[in-house]
Amino acid sequence: MAAVFITGATGFVGRAIVRRLLSQGGEARALYRAERSRFIENEKLEWIRGGIDSIERLTQGMAGAKAVIHLAGRLVEPPGERFEQVHVKGTLNVLEAMRRSGLRRLLHMSALGSRADAPSRYHQTKWEAEERVRSAPVDATIFRPSLIFGKEDRAINLLIRALPYLPFIPVPGSGQNRLQPVWVEDVATCFVRALDNPALDHPIMPGRTDPLCGPQTYTLNELIALILQIVGKRRSKVHLPIWMLKPPAALAEQLFKTPPLTRDQLILLQEDNICGKHDRFEKFDLSFSRLEEVLPSYL
Repeated sequence: MAAVFITGATGFVGRAIVRRLLSQGGEARALYRAERSRFIENEKLEWIRGGIDSIERLTQGMAGAKAVIHLAGRLVEPPGERFEQVHVKGTLNVLEAMRRSGLRRLLHMSALGSRADAPSRYHQTKWEAEERVRSAPVDATIFRPSLIFGKEDRAINLLIRALPYLPFIPVPGSGQNRLQPVWVEDVATCFVRALDNPALDHPIMPGRTDPLCGPQTYTLNELIALILQIVGKRRSKVHLPIWMLKPPAALAEQLFKTPPLTRDQLILLQEDNICGKHDRFEKFDLSFSRLEEVLPSYL
C-alpha cells in the first residue's frame, strides 16, 4: 500500500491525522524538523527530516506516495518567519514537489474566514495559498475549519491552564463574535475519509472547498462561560477595548517566540468564524461532536 506524505505532521492537527490514518491500516510519511517532535513510532510510519522550505526534501519524501496532506502553517509569526513564507511559499514548494513527483491528489488545510479582502494577514495568506492550489494541476480538496479544539490545542487549554493565575478573564472587545468549534478528531476523520474517496463520483469532490464546523455556535462570551462551567470555576469577564490590547500584543510579539496574543489575532477576534447556513456536512457521514460533550473527557 502506498503511503500518504504529510506536512505539518507533528502539529496539533497533524498528530491526530497521523494516528487516525495508522489506526485504519494506512501508511504515512511524516515531515519533521526536531527529533523531539517524533511523537510516535510505527512500522507503517516513516519519518522524513526536513521542512517545507526545501523542495528537494519534499520531493524525496513524496517519492512513491499516493497523495499529499499539506497541513503546515502558522497561527502566529515567530521572529524572522512571515506568514507569506509558510502559507504561500511553503504551499508553492509543496506543489512544485508534487509536480516533480508526478502526484496529483492533495488535501490542503486552510482556515475558515480566508478570503481576498480579509482584514488579517493570517487569512489573507491562507487565501493566497488556496488560490495557488486552485490554479495548480492537482486534484485538491481544501478544508477550512473553524476553531479546532482537542486535548492538545493551544487555545481553550491555554485558558484553562491560566485560570488559577487569573483573577478575571480579559475579553478582547465585546465578546459577541461567534465561533463554531470543531473537534480535532472530527477534522482527522474528514481528512482520512476524503483521502480514501478521491473518485470523481464520490460526494467529496476533488477541487472543492469544504468548511469544517462543529454543530454548535457560541459567542466568545458564551464559550468562556461554558468552559468555566465545565471546569467548575468562577471568574468575572472584563471586556477590554481592542485598541488597549494592541500595545501589549505588539510587545508580546517581540518578547516571545509564540506570543499568547498578537495584533493579527486581535483582528481575527473582531469577526465571526462560523459556517454558512447552507454548508452541509452529510457527505462526511459523521456526527460532529459538541464541545461540551468532549471537553470533560480529557480535562
